[in-house]
Amino acid sequence: MIDRGEKLLPPNFRKLGIAGRRAALTAAYGTEGDDLKAILGGDAELAESMVESAVGFAPLPLGIASGFLIDGRSYDIPMAVEEASVIAAASFAANLVRKEGGFSTWATEPLMTAQVYLEDVPPGREREIESRESEIRADLDAFLASMRGRGGGYRGLDVARIAETGLVRVRLRIDVRDAMGANVLDGAAERVAPSLETISGGRRLMCVLTNDAGDRRAGARFEIPARRLSRGPYSGEEAARRLELASRLAQADPSRAVTHNKGAMNGIVALALATGNDSRALEAGVHFWAAREGPYRGISSFKRVGERLEGSLELPLALGVVGGSVGFHPATAFALRMLGDPDGPGLSRIAAALGLAQNFAAVFALVTEGIQAGHMALHSRKRKDEA
Repeated sequence: MIDRGEKLLPPNFRKLGIAGRRAALTAAYGTEGDDLKAILGGDAELAESMVESAVGFAPLPLGIASGFLIDGRSYDIPMAVEEASVIAAASFAANLVRKEGGFSTWATEPLMTAQVYLEDVPPGREREIESRESEIRADLDAFLASMRGRGGGYRGLDVARIAETGLVRVRLRIDVRDAMGANVLDGAAERVAPSLETISGGRRLMCVLTNDAGDRRAGARFEIPARRLSRGPYSGEEAARRLELASRLAQADPSRAVTHNKGAMNGIVALALATGNDSRALEAGVHFWAAREGPYRGISSFKRVGERLEGSLELPLALGVVGGSVGFHPATAFALRMLGDPDGPGLSRIAAALGLAQNFAAVFALVTEGIQAGHMALHSRKRKDEA
């Protein structure tokens, strides 16, 4: 029996080549006959170039949600996800909404924020920072020259003293164009930190982006006749009423809202993973947004307007199409090509439509046939396929 308190991998594990790491991993955790090359699979050299101490890949299934009509254009959307029902639900909603004109979407400019935290700033000295913004901007303009050439760059700053800690926070707003922007934001914060120390008389504590992406939002909406929603014993009008009530519940009960929002994120995270985006940053920003007014609330809304049901979704979506791991793996590059190689805001608009479709399908199932009916049918089919 393995003693889990023992350090089983050798101290030089990260310095071994990938073949050596796999051998060490087999010796520590494997069983006779394990072939980690086959189990972990993938391009070993690619894994080595992407992460520290690489041993291979633990891939998710990549599937396609079809039938989307977004802003008048048809899309097949790649999704990396392990759950059997997610892609089926997205495609169901897409085809239902498509018949009524599809999804309309919008996105803001891709503004993100870098932060510099300063300690030991004398009282009142933080105001000097705002008065010398032109100097800070000139420094950042040089650092962000290539981004400025693409239409992005510095967009302003604000300064605040955090009462609970006494720290001074300087927020730098930057248009990151088609990037998610983490490296640019962190670099910009570190670039101006010495000047901020000199101006304020304080000392830096940290320089880092924030995953609060509230200035980089996207949204989607649709309308369909309520009569189209009839299912089982429920008339379309009754199903629409129940959808609206469930939507109101997600605004009133945080414990329901968190699962309501997870329904939208099922689709959005699957698209983020398929395109090589940072799903952890994305999730953090969305859930912070959901609680921006205090109580945690649902990020989508379903309501009856006359004889129609209107669905809408608004949320921060820090999705990029260049930089970081985006497009690095051949599968993520292919996923972006499938989507027509959108720019950053364009990918966010697609994600918003996908999230709304996913959320609509989940809530619709919950208030009619029940969520298990669709899940169990797909799992049953999967078991039959495996037999």
